[in-house]
Amino acid sequence: MEAADVTRGSRGRLPPETTSFIGRRRELAEARRQMYSGRLLTLTGPAGVGKSRLALRLARKLRRAYPDGVVLVGLSDVQDPALLPQTVAAALGGRPGPGNPAEGLVSRLRGERVLIILDDCDHVLGAAARLARELLTEHEHVHVLATSRQALGVAGELVLPVAPLSLPAETDAPDRAYGDVFADAVSLFTDRAAAVVPGFRLDEGNRDAVVRICRRLDGMPLAIELAAAQLGESTPEEVLDRLDDRFALLTSGDQPARDEALEESIGWSFGLCTPGEQLLWARLSCFVGEWDAAAVREVCCDERLTAADVDEALDVLVSKSVVVREHDEMACTDYYRMFDSIREFGLSRLHDTGEEAAVRARHAVCFHRLADRYSNEVFGPRQLEWIHHMIHVHPNLRLVLEHDLADPERARVAAATAAKLWSFWFSGNALREGYEWLRSSVAAVPEPVAERADCLSTLAFLALHVGDLDAAETALAEAVEIAERIGDRGLQARVDGTRGMVVMLRGRLDEAAGYLERAAIGNTATGNLFGYTNAMILLACLGFYRHDPRGAESAAECLRLCETFGAPWTKSYVLWVVSLHRWRGGDPREASLLIQQAIRLQQLAHDLAGLGVYLEVLSWCATSTGQPRRAARLMGASEALRKANGGEMGDSVYFDDYDAVAMAWAWQVLGEEEFRAATREGAGWELPEMVAYALGEGGSPPEVPFGAGVAELSPREVETAVLLAAGMTAAEIAERLGVEPLAGEVEAEQVLEQLGFADRDELAGWVRRRSA
Repeated sequence: MEAADVTRGSRGRLPPETTSFIGRRRELAEARRQMYSGRLLTLTGPAGVGKSRLALRLARKLRRAYPDGVVLVGLSDVQDPALLPQTVAAALGGRPGPGNPAEGLVSRLRGERVLIILDDCDHVLGAAARLARELLTEHEHVHVLATSRQALGVAGELVLPVAPLSLPAETDAPDRAYGDVFADAVSLFTDRAAAVVPGFRLDEGNRDAVVRICRRLDGMPLAIELAAAQLGESTPEEVLDRLDDRFALLTSGDQPARDEALEESIGWSFGLCTPGEQLLWARLSCFVGEWDAAAVREVCCDERLTAADVDEALDVLVSKSVVVREHDEMACTDYYRMFDSIREFGLSRLHDTGEEAAVRARHAVCFHRLADRYSNEVFGPRQLEWIHHMIHVHPNLRLVLEHDLADPERARVAAATAAKLWSFWFSGNALREGYEWLRSSVAAVPEPVAERADCLSTLAFLALHVGDLDAAETALAEAVEIAERIGDRGLQARVDGTRGMVVMLRGRLDEAAGYLERAAIGNTATGNLFGYTNAMILLACLGFYRHDPRGAESAAECLRLCETFGAPWTKSYVLWVVSLHRWRGGDPREASLLIQQAIRLQQLAHDLAGLGVYLEVLSWCATSTGQPRRAARLMGASEALRKANGGEMGDSVYFDDYDAVAMAWAWQVLGEEEFRAATREGAGWELPEMVAYALGEGGSPPEVPFGAGVAELSPREVETAVLLAAGMTAAEIAERLGVEPLAGEVEAEQVLEQLGFADRDELAGWVRRRSA
C-alpha cells in the first residue's frame, strides 16, 4: 500500500509575514519563471538586501505546485556543516533512520513533489551545494530554492541576483508632485515609519529628506528599516543629517558600495545608541537563534549593566529594529533574535571590548543551567512548555555543546549535558542530531567515568529509535560495565531502563521484565520520578505482551503519578498503555475514549511516533465495535505515519499480529475492493485530517454504518486468532484465556469462520504476510 507523506500538512505552514511585503514585482515574476524552467534557483546578493523575504514570498506564490509541501530550512544557526542533513530532515518531519543522515534524507523524499528552501547558505556553502546536488540527482520532482551571497556552483543551477529596492530618479524636479517617488525604497521607508509614528505619511514637507535617506542607503531594505526606526525620536531631516555626517566621515564624501551601505548604516544605528545600549547590543551578539529575557539577564548583567538597565535597553533596541521580538502564544513568552548582519556587527564590537571570553563563558553557564533545570523539571505540569522552550533556544544549546567539545577539559561537561537532554532529542524533532552529539561526546571522553556511561546509555536509547539495535547493544554493554564498577545507583537505574528496552526488542520478555523492575526500584530510591514512570510504562507494555494482569496495575500506577505531577506528554503514553489493558479486558469503548484523550495531549508535543501507535490501537477498538471501514481507515493512517517515521520503535513488532487479525476481519466484512479503498483513504489524509477523524470531530469523513448484520471481533476473539496464528493448540489457548478446553475449541472454530479462513495454516499465512 502506498502511503502519503502525512507531514506535508505542517510542511506548508511557512512563518507568517509580520510586516508588509513591499515591491519586488519584477524579481518575483522572473523568479517564478526560472522556478518553472529549472529545479535549483539561488537568490544571491549582499546581506540585508531582502533575499530571505523574497524567497518566502516566492514560496507562497508557488506552494500549490508542490502537493507534498514547502519546507523552510533556516541555516543561519547551523555552525557545523555536518549538521545540515539532519537539520533538513528535522524540517521535513518524521524520525530519521539508521546510517548516513544524508542518505536517509534522500531515501525519505523518494517520489515526492516538494520545494526545499535552504535559507542563508553562506557559512555552509559547500555542504549545501553537496546536499542540493544529491537531492536533485536522486529525485526528479524535488526543487530547491537557496539564498546566499554567492551561487552554490551546482550543475543546472539558475541564479537570480537580488538588487536593492528601486529608487526615485535623480532628475525628479523639486516641484514635481509625486511622479515616480513611490519607488519601492520610499514605499518601504514610509510603511515602516508609520509603524513607529502612527499617521506618518509622505508629503511635501518630508518628501525630499525621505528620498535622500533612501538614496544614501542605496535602497538596502534592512538599512532603510533601521533608519525608519529612528523616527520615534527624530525627524526625517535629523535622520538624514546624521547619516550624511557618518558617511562623510567614513567615506570622505564618496558614495559607499552597496555591500558597505548596510554595514555603515548599522554602524550609524550603533552610534545613535547610548553606551548602555551599545554594550547590551554587543553582549547579545553571543546568542544565536532565539532567546528569552531570562537568558538575557543571566548572560548580560554585571556591575556595568543591572537587570533594570538590561530590561530598559532591550526594549529600546527592539524599538530601533536592532532586535526582533516575537510573542509565542503557546509558551506565553517573548522570544528575541537578531538579523545576521546586526549580530555580526555586534560580535566585532564585543571582541573590541575585550570581554568576549567572559560573556561567552556566562552564555555557556546559562545554557548548562538550563539543561540541568530541564532535566530536573521536565516531568511536571510544564512538560510541554519546557519542550517548546527548548526547541526555541536549541541553536544556543548546539553552540554550547560545540564549544565544550572543542575543549578537552570540558568534554565531560558536554557529555553530561547531551545525556541530560535525552527527552528533548526524542521529542524536539532532533533525534539524529542528539544521536550525533552523544557519539561525539563518547569519543571525546574515553575514560570509564560516569559521564561516559550516562552518554553510552542515552546513546543506546536513541540508537533504538533510529533503528540501530546492534549499535544500541554495543553501547549498552560498556555502559553496564562502567555503571557496575562505579556503583552509582542512579546511573545503574538509568542503564537498566535502557537495557530492558533493548532485550524486549530482542524478544526476551522475561529478561526485560527483570531489568525494568530493577530500573523502577533504582529510580524510586534515587528520587527519579521520570525514570520510574518510564520503567513502569514499559512494564505495563510487557504485561500486555505476556498476558500478565500485573501490567494493568503498572499502568494504573503510572496514571496516578502523571495526574499527581502533571507531565501531559508522558501522560499521553500512559493513557495509551491503560487503553491496551482496557481493550483486552473487553471494554473497547472506554479504550477508545482513553486513546482520544491521549491524542489531544500528544498534539502539543508534535509526536508522530506516539500518534502512529494511538491510531493503531484505535483501529482495534473499531474492530471490536463493529466498524470495519473505520478500522481500515485508521490502520491506513497509522501505517502512513509509521512509514513517515521510518518504521522504527513507533511500529511495535508485538502488535503486528493484532494488526493482521483486525485487518483480516475488516477485509472479510468489506471485501477486497472496499477494504483497499478505505486503507488508501486513511493513508492519504494529511495530519490534521487524521487527528480530526480519530477524534470524531466535524469536518472528518463521516462513518457510514455498515449494517446491523456485521458482527464485531471481540478483544478475546482477536487474542484467540493471534494465538492460533502463533501455532497454539485449542487447549493451550483455553489455558491462556482462562476458559474450559471445549470452549477454547469452539471459539477457535468460530474465529476462523468469522475471518473467512479454512484452517489455522491459512490464518497464519495471512498474519505472516501482513506483518511483513
